[in-house]
Amino acid sequence: MTPPQETGPQELAPQEMVTVVIPTRNRPDMVARAVESALGQTYAPLEVVVVIDGPDPATEERLRAFGDPRLTVIALEQNRGAAGARNLGVERAKGAWIAFLDDDDEWMPGKIALQMAARPPGVRYPIMSCRCKVVTARGDFEWPRRLCTPRDRIGDYLFVRHGLFKGETFAPTTTLLAPKALLQRQPIPKSAFDDWEWLIACGQIESCALVTVPEVLAIHYTESDRITLSTCHNIDMALNWAESVRPRLSPRAYASLLLQATGGEQAARTPAVRKRILKSALRDGAPTPMALTTFLMHSLMPVGLRRRLRQAIFSAPGAA
Repeated sequence: MTPPQETGPQELAPQEMVTVVIPTRNRPDMVARAVESALGQTYAPLEVVVVIDGPDPATEERLRAFGDPRLTVIALEQNRGAAGARNLGVERAKGAWIAFLDDDDEWMPGKIALQMAARPPGVRYPIMSCRCKVVTARGDFEWPRRLCTPRDRIGDYLFVRHGLFKGETFAPTTTLLAPKALLQRQPIPKSAFDDWEWLIACGQIESCALVTVPEVLAIHYTESDRITLSTCHNIDMALNWAESVRPRLSPRAYASLLLQATGGEQAARTPAVRKRILKSALRDGAPTPMALTTFLMHSLMPVGLRRRLRQAIFSAPGAA
């Protein structure tokens, strides 16, 4: 097989260098916006590695226009998927730290600097996240409402909500910065929900913690074609995936994953599926009262009404 074509800098060094990894395909304008926000970071030293995941001449041409020596473009002849593209970006990275950015998102200029400054002492593998401005068709939100600290178990933080509405906890890939050594030890898995699964796996590693910086440092656009637990319409795929990660989660986190995440999906609203979810949560998990209350709300309240209620309570001030 012909090796991937690569253009960009070959000599970059320092110990605290951050490599930004952006997988993309067939979205030249979006990825250009993402690259511009990465190159516009106040933090130095920094490099940006864009992995074009399959033939895409338009994106190659668009990125050539940057002419920035900090930008490396790797053009693959065959599609590897988002996880494969990210792992290749990590492999080629010069930096000791990796920051992921989705091609349809963007960062505030101080994102990397603030995350690097906030790394907690004594944690060998810190995974740094941040608050986001989440742009939806129904309004803008600032998520997460609750920050993750080194004292939190990663799986419990991700899935165990203290309130009824999503957005309380949040750590999308586009916010994450982590040591390259961690990603070499635990690469991104090829999975329907690879971001969740990677964080869950990292939660099993000693001296690994997820830490949320309180500032809003990224803009996360939800109106794209990305598949998440809350937009996946293949409920069997979502529930089978949940079952596959159960051994890595606490009983409380597993029950909350079923009742508050997959149980809130519109595809799960048939009586048979809801019975399946509740039965598995009670049999194999340890549901919290809030998880059961959320599941009941999802069962009784129409999706549109729930979204309007969440928007009225949590929409960001001044949202467009």
